Amino acid sequence: MAKDAKDTDDSKLFHSLQRDWGPLVLYKPVVSPCSEYLLVPSGNAVKVFSIKSGYLLQEHHHHENKVVGVFPNLVTDDEYVSCDEKGTVCFWSTQKNTDIKKFILNLRKEKATVVSFVVCNKLKELFLLRQCDKSEIGSLVKFCLPNGVNHPQLMSKDVLLGPNKISLSSSGDYVVHISPKGLVILGNGCSFGGKKRIRHLVDDRYLTCVAYHPSQDIIATGDNTGRIILWYEVFSFKTIKKELHWHELPLADLAFSCTGNELYSGGGEAVLLKWSLSESEHYFLPRLGMPIKFVATDVKNEYVFTAHSDNALSTISAKAYTLMGIIQGLSMNTETKKNFSAGIAYDHRSRAVVLNGRIGHVQFYDVHHSRQLYHLDITMSNYYSQERYQEIPNTDVERIAVSPDGYWLATVECRKDFQASFELRLKFWNFSEEDQRWYLNTFIDKPHDKYVNEIIFQPTPTLGSTSLCISCGDDGKFKIWKMVDTSDIYGKNSAWNCCGVGFYRHLPATAVRMSPDNSLIAASFGNILTFWQPQFCHLKGTLSQPYLTEKIRQIEFGDGESHGSQVITRSEHWVCSWDLFTCTLSWRVSFRSTCLAADPLSSYMVVFSAECDVLVFEPRSSELVSWQQNICKTPAVSAAFIPRLKKFDSSAPWNEQSTLIYITEDQTLQVLEVGADISSANDRIAGCVKKLVQDTEARPTPTPFAALVAQTHASHASEESSVSVSAAFGVQQEKAAGFIQNILNEARVYRLDSFAHLTSEFCNMIIPEAVTSEEKLVQDDLNMKLEEREEFQRTRKKTPKRKKKGLKSVIESDFSDLMNIFAL
Repeated sequence: MAKDAKDTDDSKLFHSLQRDWGPLVLYKPVVSPCSEYLLVPSGNAVKVFSIKSGYLLQEHHHHENKVVGVFPNLVTDDEYVSCDEKGTVCFWSTQKNTDIKKFILNLRKEKATVVSFVVCNKLKELFLLRQCDKSEIGSLVKFCLPNGVNHPQLMSKDVLLGPNKISLSSSGDYVVHISPKGLVILGNGCSFGGKKRIRHLVDDRYLTCVAYHPSQDIIATGDNTGRIILWYEVFSFKTIKKELHWHELPLADLAFSCTGNELYSGGGEAVLLKWSLSESEHYFLPRLGMPIKFVATDVKNEYVFTAHSDNALSTISAKAYTLMGIIQGLSMNTETKKNFSAGIAYDHRSRAVVLNGRIGHVQFYDVHHSRQLYHLDITMSNYYSQERYQEIPNTDVERIAVSPDGYWLATVECRKDFQASFELRLKFWNFSEEDQRWYLNTFIDKPHDKYVNEIIFQPTPTLGSTSLCISCGDDGKFKIWKMVDTSDIYGKNSAWNCCGVGFYRHLPATAVRMSPDNSLIAASFGNILTFWQPQFCHLKGTLSQPYLTEKIRQIEFGDGESHGSQVITRSEHWVCSWDLFTCTLSWRVSFRSTCLAADPLSSYMVVFSAECDVLVFEPRSSELVSWQQNICKTPAVSAAFIPRLKKFDSSAPWNEQSTLIYITEDQTLQVLEVGADISSANDRIAGCVKKLVQDTEARPTPTPFAALVAQTHASHASEESSVSVSAAFGVQQEKAAGFIQNILNEARVYRLDSFAHLTSEFCNMIIPEAVTSEEKLVQDDLNMKLEEREEFQRTRKKTPKRKKKGLKSVIESDFSDLMNIFAL
């Protein structure tokens, strides 16, 4: 039932309005012919920046898929050509948003995508680099617009994939590309020496980028060893080559100036080189930040632009050869897929989200105004450039936590080096109101013996006492950190110190959370959920079930009326709700999830699935509040609710007070805002419920969450024929009436009378622990052995006084005589 509903687009209960901050440096930027604007492909949009101010002026959403490039149309003023990965080409203007021409190209291959493209303006031709079935080698095809959209012409089958692997001569007569064996020159409607294809082989070094001279038949290529080769007499088989070599790492990109007298190159050294071809000189512009990915020039020879791996664009004066400004997007490391390892934290003081930035930094990003406030250098170390044949690890920030008042920041930095010692540091930063800066307060080396899984601050500050910070790690411990007075004769000081340690059964501590009233700490050790008293770090209870064997990844306390007694746990394949009133499992749902987030201003929570769905629910029941399907192309890795600056007109109650923000695996920060026609949504919900009721006959009215559970357990019906599924609560039910009761009786829990007893008064009581039937057998066996040992100790003979004196002399002896014998 749930499968059929999920496969249709009409099953979406609400319509999501998304905003995203995608990478700006995945493709080469383009300068407008007037040298006033910089156009950058970003996601499914093209962003237009002002070169002088660096501000985002326009954002054109003419494509439904990822844009792979943009070029100016030199034939028509103020017109640009963009293409997405599915082969949709758009001709549009920055002044006229309505006059848009679209062409859908026939790629002639199933599952084919466009990697990059170039435009021949004079002949109105498009050259697309096509990738089929995720192959490592692409093919070059040509389309003639507007009549040739369905008739592509195959030019070459051996093209390396990449945005800078193809270049076109200014006349459009020749196309060059990089193949696995060398440089290939193709004739576009013309031939050289009776041939339309010439290949120039290279040695063991492979080429990485190519650029065609703007006015002469000169080709520049870069290779993996940092060498630049200028190819002269390219139409003959005996070419003339000139070598330029300074770079140590592979060349990332090359660009000629508009006159062709200068050649610009950049790579992993974060240094831009200008080669004067007429004077045989080169000039450096070092310390540009992170490694360079692309280099672009304008037609007036005024600017040079470099795109960096931290999602930044540098504007450089071509004449003075100095840095003029930086266009900074959402800072990230585009060279790795696991960039935002610390997740998302919200700073209430600056109303910004705190997350990973460039390597070793954290950034404060204002999502309300789409701007970066500032960077904070956490590791305070230089970025180590990579070597040619060896990867050098850099110290990066792995965990972030911000106090509720926004004046304390906790960071965990780690350096994973298999050749040197493992580096792990915990730092506490304090914000100063006087000079509006962050200062390092406490530096703790090796806070845990192994990797730190999570760090949090006390959710609500307690009057008359300092805030607490809790960390947990793979060493099997969670630690409580507290501010202590370290004043001396030199002045008043304070620092963070460890005031409590908790561990359980030598299991790794995977997640930790504190209750909203600060009376309880919930820590997960493997698949077991434990509860502790914060003041004395005493274990007060455990919750677990025999069939829940996966490690708990996240813990969230319910908030609001009738929700404070609920605790939600998330593992890889289970989302569970635990009731602290009865210490039982309220409900559980089985599906692959990636992250969980709770709204601090309401009782709602969201969980993201591996199929890119988001499910909104309340902790007290498994009934879904909202179900968003296919919100993104890659799964979300971290999510958080942030308060709104002003009231938002939304038909979804869970989206009125807070905004849901999340990060996907492709390093895209997105905001989910919901708006829909309430009447149509109600009709759709009523229709779905009516259909499910008819299918389940006399069973309780099902919910979408329960339908997901029913779909999950349907696959196990053949293995457990006696198991039936309840669509109302999402818990397996046996035909035997007492099955669930037996499972709950065998659960390893502490029997707590009520959630109110979890306060400090109840913590002084001694609570017996209930064990499973298997544990009872082990306990009985242990008791029997203890009784036998006690009986043996009572019946054994006393040691004589003479033997006691002999043992005492042996204990007090320094064995000097024996050592002298060994010395001989």
